Amino acid sequence: MTMKSVLLPLAALSALAACSTTNSGVDVTRFHLEQPVARGSVFLEPANPDRAGSLEFRTYADAVAAELRDIGFTVASTRDAAELIGTMDYMQATRQAIAERSPVSVGIGGGTFGSGLGVGLGTMFGLGGGKSGDIVTNMLELRLKRESDETTIWEGRATSEAREGDAQASLSADIPVLADRLLRDYPGQSGETVTYED
Repeated sequence: MTMKSVLLPLAALSALAACSTTNSGVDVTRFHLEQPVARGSVFLEPANPDRAGSLEFRTYADAVAAELRDIGFTVASTRDAAELIGTMDYMQATRQAIAERSPVSVGIGGGTFGSGLGVGLGTMFGLGGGKSGDIVTNMLELRLKRESDETTIWEGRATSEAREGDAQASLSADIPVLADRLLRDYPGQSGETVTYED
């Protein structure tokens, strides 16, 4: 069986976003192997190991775990008990900052999920840290890989936009929404970007 690597520059996503004012929906892009994507037990961990055990990560992981359970996964409390490892990353940045990031690739079968996954994108500014009126982009990324052979079976990214200072610009408030849209219709069409308006 041949695995297909799919490349998607983040700059292209940013360019599309820049064509409008704020995107009221959530844009979701997913990639997976050209085969049925199995459900199983998942252990969630942060892309940045420094976040492990933090209240922020536990809160965001709980939101992702709830959505995983809704679509038929079980969430393991330890890595040893899991069939799959779910690596999470999240960030908040202005649209300009997103656009200025180097283009990244989303790969299946040994590729990389962005320049940040595995390093930790972090929060590029805190709430209230941007200029008034800036467009804020919130992002959640998740990669699922088999624990047995470390093969990535699914990965996806969800992004939303709001104006700095608006309630919906809060990353902590937006994560449950991003998690819901990211895992809705799992596994989704590989390589396709879908906008959820509701």
